[in-house]
Amino acid sequence: MEMKVILKTIPSRLDLNYNETFMSEMNIEIRRNLVPELIDALKPNFHFTREQLTKWLNSLHKFRRSRISYGKKEGRKDTDD
Repeated sequence: MEMKVILKTIPSRLDLNYNETFMSEMNIEIRRNLVPELIDALKPNFHFTREQLTKWLNSLHKFRRSRISYGKKEGRKDTDD
């Protein structure tokens, strides 16, 4: 199972806030709860450390935040969305 699919199964209360930076107080609190959930969900097949998951979430957050920013700046998103 892909990690993005697993993220979709995690409760929406644990969604990162893409309007704020990854290191914002709100996102740190969300990650404090999200990372253990991900570790449990991935346990049967994968063994990740907290640091590995945090780096992956940081990359995902950066990508999604830039896509949102691009959409706001240009007033649209490009066709590959």
